[in-house]
This record gives sequence, structure tokens and C-alpha cells, in this order.
Amino acid sequence: MKHAPVLLIHHGDTPLGEALAHLACEHYRVAISGDDSHRANQLCAQLHASGKEAMFLETRTGEGQDHRRNMDRILRRWQQLDVVINLPRHVSVGPFEAISSNQWQRHIQTQLMDTVNLCQSSIAALRHQQAGRILNVIVEYGLLPSPMTSCQSAMGAAIKALGSSLYAELHDSGITVSTVAIPLIAENSEQIEASDPLSAARFQRHASQAKASIDEVAGAIFNAIGCDRSLQISTPEIQSQWRRMRWFRHRWEEAIKQLGKRYRPR
Repeated sequence: MKHAPVLLIHHGDTPLGEALAHLACEHYRVAISGDDSHRANQLCAQLHASGKEAMFLETRTGEGQDHRRNMDRILRRWQQLDVVINLPRHVSVGPFEAISSNQWQRHIQTQLMDTVNLCQSSIAALRHQQAGRILNVIVEYGLLPSPMTSCQSAMGAAIKALGSSLYAELHDSGITVSTVAIPLIAENSEQIEASDPLSAARFQRHASQAKASIDEVAGAIFNAIGCDRSLQISTPEIQSQWRRMRWFRHRWEEAIKQLGKRYRPR
């Protein structure tokens, strides 16, 4: 695969990142970035054993300069970068008043600003080729705000707005930036950061009931590389709810009010 295109998976050291890497390695040379060096190096070893090219790039949480360093390492080794996929790392849930200001600031840094820093570094690298794709993947709450997801909904919505702006701004330059909305799946359970045990149990149960498998979600993200739209929706269930929210707003709001009432009875 000496002349194959190059794909970077940020937070590739997660279960979804692993599934996506195994799928992408058939078509791309794969770079994995994240902060779990043990897991990421194991993944790279598996890819090497199957004759694929892969490398691990350690990225410390909140360290924007690590993204610039990683781009330099990719370009030095492979002389190109074609696709960047930014996966979600944490999912914050719980009552609004239980999430402290410090937690909000941490999620702004680790989710929103991490995405900003990754996009800035990626765009600088992609401009030299005058072509490339950036996919920012968000959990469904950024598109469909739900009770007990105030922080995660806000982070996802901000990332979606960022992607829509960059899609319009950069499209003529050959760089396409898109947002991909995915469901909360069982494999995300280890990434749920809940303010209390009850919220943790609720959302872990919700994740375990997802209709889409991790391989289906990884396949939808991979297929989004070839789609030229600012927003990609990965499952029919999210698509149906998105249409309901847009076209039947009153019904949508009544449904989520009932959900909020069930989560927070008087």
C-alpha cells in the first residue's frame, strides 16, 4: 500500500476507532491518535500483522500543539494526508445543575477546542494538496438535544456549527468539512461521564438498546468520506427523529418534555 491515501483517526484508541481502523486499512494507510498508548499500539500491531501500514501518534488531552506535531510526523513519513476523522471521546450526561463550571470548562477544552485545534492543524496540512476531507463525528445529542444531556448537546451543536461554517468557507479550496451524527451505542458505555449513578445507569441502558451495531456505525462513518454534504446522519433512527424535530416541532417538543418529566419527576 505504498501509494495508498492516508487517513488519520483522532481518538482511534476507542472501540469505535478500532472498528473504523480495521475497515479503513483495506483502502488507506492509517494513523491513530489518542492518549491510550497501550491500546493504540496493540491496534497498530494487529494492522501490521495483517500487512497494513499504520502508526500511532500520542495526543495529550488539551494539548493543541500535539496536533501540529502529529501532522508534521504524518507528512514526514507518508508525504500526504487525505482524510481526518475526529471521533467523540467523552459523553457527558446528568442533571444540568449537577455539572459544575469546572466540568463545563473541561469539556469545552477536550471536545470543542480539541476539535478546533485539530481542524486548524489539518487544514494547514491539506492546503498544500488543495484537497482533503475532515469528518467531525458527534453523538446524536448535538443534533437532537435531550433531557440530561445539556453539556453534551451544547458541545455537539457547537462542533456541528463549526463544521457547517467550514464546509461553506473551504469547499472551493478542495477541502470538505462535514459533521457525522452517530447514536450512543453499547461500546460508548466506557466513555459516558455521568454526574450521578442514576444517570449513568439510564444512559448505559439507552446505549445497550441501540439498534445499530458498532460495525454498522463504523461503516456509516467510512461511507461518509465519499459524500459531499455538511451533515451526514449515520442511522435511519436518527434521520427519522431529525425530520420529526424539523417538520413536526410541536410533537417533538411534547415528546421530549414527557421524557424530561420521567427523568425528573416533581
